[in-house]
Amino acid sequence: MCAESTSFQFYSERLSETTTIRIALPETYRHSSDYEYPLLLVMDGSTQFNHIAGNIEFMSTFAEIPDMIVVGVSANSRLLNFTQTELEQFAGRSGGAENYTKFLFEELLPKLREDYRIASHVTVTGHSLSGLYSAYLALNHADVIQAAISISPSLWWDDFVILNDLANLTAEISKVRWFASMASEPDEMAEGFDYLEAAIGKLTNTNLTWELRRFPDETHDSTPLIGNVMGLRSVFRGFNAVPQIEVKSLEQLHSYYADYAEIADYNLPMSVHQYNVYGLKAAYEGQLAWGVEILEAGIQSFPYSEILWDSLATAYTMNDNYTAALNASEKAVKFAEQHGSKYLSEILLQNANLKRDTQ
Repeated sequence: MCAESTSFQFYSERLSETTTIRIALPETYRHSSDYEYPLLLVMDGSTQFNHIAGNIEFMSTFAEIPDMIVVGVSANSRLLNFTQTELEQFAGRSGGAENYTKFLFEELLPKLREDYRIASHVTVTGHSLSGLYSAYLALNHADVIQAAISISPSLWWDDFVILNDLANLTAEISKVRWFASMASEPDEMAEGFDYLEAAIGKLTNTNLTWELRRFPDETHDSTPLIGNVMGLRSVFRGFNAVPQIEVKSLEQLHSYYADYAEIADYNLPMSVHQYNVYGLKAAYEGQLAWGVEILEAGIQSFPYSEILWDSLATAYTMNDNYTAALNASEKAVKFAEQHGSKYLSEILLQNANLKRDTQ
């Protein structure tokens, strides 16, 4: 899965209980000592963490979405923590969403920021009742999160009370991107999504950017797989500066992401995989000088990246600069061995070929 995954028990004074926290760091985490990563909080972390972390690793490798730190939070009481109102028939067992939000952002998040290099951008994803909760955060706490994914959210709760929040959204709230989807669920689940589609289309003068999708071939239990992939694509729409075979120079990339930061209301410096994908694309698509410049810039930001050093060795070889290629390859081997890189065999092969060709 990801380069490094761990878990720990976290005691919350606010919840008066201990919960399991699971963390997956990007494989590039050790490629720099100061780069900060956006955070994805996965509700229902005990069941949803593995597939989401794996998909993020795959999608970020090709620069479709950012490299992210993924944190799974196991909820001990889903009904209590993920509902915003208390119902009489569930007295004492519902309506704790605001208290749970304070646990996440006043207790857990400071601990995570203390221990890991986390950027200011936070996305929350949830399914079913926790999908209701991620919707609650999107509509009520855009000052804390920047994006939310709600897979088959239980919008029916308390006679669709959460949808009343839509009418209160104004241009004064912070920018937030929200993706919500529904599978083949019947009855009140489908009714809630119908209600959402009708209500959200009437919104004007708001900083909420949304996308609604239906997955009629999926069930309530299967939909988190496709829902989270599509949700990540949605909330990071436009993130990939070079989605096809066209190429950009380093200057054009900087300009693109400056514009993207204005649109998305956050600025994430380019990651290892962005430098790598864009640099290699430029090199292979007839702009070798651009490719070398992009990869060399990547090395400045990520001096311990075996990925970038190996790609730079490839670009130097394409330019018939075998001495520089071998020097870059030697550094790639060094860091690949230090990191236990999954690319070690490929890196060693290029290194052996370069040593043979420079003899």
